[in-house]
Amino acid sequence: MKSLLVSVFMLLAFSVQAAGLKVGVVKVEKILADAPQVEAVNAEMLKRFSGPKDELKALEGDIKKLQEEYKRNELVMTQDKLDEIKKKAIAKLQEFKQKEAALNQEVSSMRSQKLAELQQQIRGIIEDIAKKEKFDLILSDGVVYSRDKLDITDKVLDKMKKAFKK
Repeated sequence: MKSLLVSVFMLLAFSVQAAGLKVGVVKVEKILADAPQVEAVNAEMLKRFSGPKDELKALEGDIKKLQEEYKRNELVMTQDKLDEIKKKAIAKLQEFKQKEAALNQEVSSMRSQKLAELQQQIRGIIEDIAKKEKFDLILSDGVVYSRDKLDITDKVLDKMKKAFKK
């Protein structure tokens, strides 16, 4: 199967050369690792979600204090007082779980939205480069090998950096 796949790629490469097509390759994972927009999104998310994360840490601390209080006093307190502490701990734990789930959902939603925006920007830049430099075909993920002269990743990154400065 692997040799068949290699044969198909070689046949495709030969056909492309024979047709005189101009082909380029983009390494999207490199763009997502090096583009300043990604750092900006990460910083924005850290800023946006630092408050709720701190709130979760505080709740977690409250739960631990209640657990410690329960363990420390279980031999000397009345059962009613112990039940009251246990009830508070359970309520705090439920609140923690609800807030954690809501935060995770919000982070996931924002991450998906920002990734979609970045992908749209990357696609637009690739199309712009392809049209200006008259590429017939731009390949992305799934390329096993390409010569360096086919790689336009750095051009895409340069345009992203210029767009970010604006």
